[in-house]
Amino acid sequence: MITVKVSLKSLSSKELIARRQQLIDSLPKFDSLLRGSLITRDVKCGKENCHCAKGQGHPSLYLSSLHEGKTRLDYVPASWEDSVRERLANHHLVQEIVAELAEINLELLRRREKD
Repeated sequence: MITVKVSLKSLSSKELIARRQQLIDSLPKFDSLLRGSLITRDVKCGKENCHCAKGQGHPSLYLSSLHEGKTRLDYVPASWEDSVRERLANHHLVQEIVAELAEINLELLRRREKD
């Protein structure tokens, strides 16, 4: 979603309400959200004759997230990478949409617009 920053004050109340509805309609499904960051770690497999025993480990993907105040790392299988990336992007998109919705609602409040 590409957003162009427009001054909310320059929009009519009708345009603000239409934009608000457009934002609501563009929200991803809430069951497709995931919060955290993907990181790659080099892991040694433990096999004596593997190249990783003496050098760089095997790259493995992990989701870093906060759980009960502590950082957790959860392994992400390679076949899940695209899905996890999409869910992380959806979470960021929801945050952006909610921030813009709050700005629109504040501007409508300042105008004393009820709907």
